[in-house]
Amino acid sequence: MYKTMNEEMMKAFSSSIKIGLVATIDDHGEPHLSVLSTLQGKDDKTMMFGKFVEGLSKQYIVDRPKTGFLIMNPEKAFWFGKMNYTHFVKEGEDYVMYNNQPLYRYNSYFGINTVYYLDLVEISDKYVLPMGKVIGNAINVLINKNRFKQETPEPVLKPWAAKFTAKLDTLKFLAFLGADGYPQIIPIIQAQSVGTNRIVIKNAPYTEWLSAVKQGLKVAVLAFSMSMEDVLIKGTFNGFDSKGYGYIEIERVYNSMPPIHKYIYPTEKNSEVIFDRKDSIHQ
Repeated sequence: MYKTMNEEMMKAFSSSIKIGLVATIDDHGEPHLSVLSTLQGKDDKTMMFGKFVEGLSKQYIVDRPKTGFLIMNPEKAFWFGKMNYTHFVKEGEDYVMYNNQPLYRYNSYFGINTVYYLDLVEISDKYVLPMGKVIGNAINVLINKNRFKQETPEPVLKPWAAKFTAKLDTLKFLAFLGADGYPQIIPIIQAQSVGTNRIVIKNAPYTEWLSAVKQGLKVAVLAFSMSMEDVLIKGTFNGFDSKGYGYIEIERVYNSMPPIHKYIYPTEKNSEVIFDRKDSIHQ
């Protein structure tokens, strides 16, 4: 691990065509994972990103500054690391720079309104997804996942989310809290949903990294496509068996897509709204 970024990292991170993920700590003390494609280096010791939509992750960063990140380029090369949030601004040279990028300069709906800064704690060397092994393990999960299937009284994942997270070509990433209290992110492209309440994973090809994910640990899984569809799933990891298979029992589901970011499972109960003659509202 490195304490500063080199020129290759800085150049790769400055591209707007990349996947930028930031892992934070939610109000339950559990990991939360967001797509923040504006994440890049300010200098070799500082990271920054621009906010253009509201979501819980930005407040989590302010409330609990320890964060993790992963950046992947179109060639499937990726870096990961840890950061500490320091401050945000609503003007200045970086604010102008973000809003002059083609994606935001001509966007009538979403513009960058805030720039957040984070001190780099550490960053990994460059890794490249071993796609042959990833595809092989995805096929193995597809063949074996039904033995982990469990019927539930009510669906946890909605039909779209269950289908989306079961697809082999949907990108998936896992976040958990390390022993030092920082969220960490691991690619788990091979993971797939089974039924509506579980995500099955295999520990290969990153067996060493996933060995830190112990039975009973709270985790978050972000399923993401290059067409900007995504859903965030949170739950408890059941541990790996002797063949390297394990599953996550889904407990919460968060809609990460605009226009409304919110938890969609467990569902909120609807309450009756009654208008009286004085136009006051009682629930």
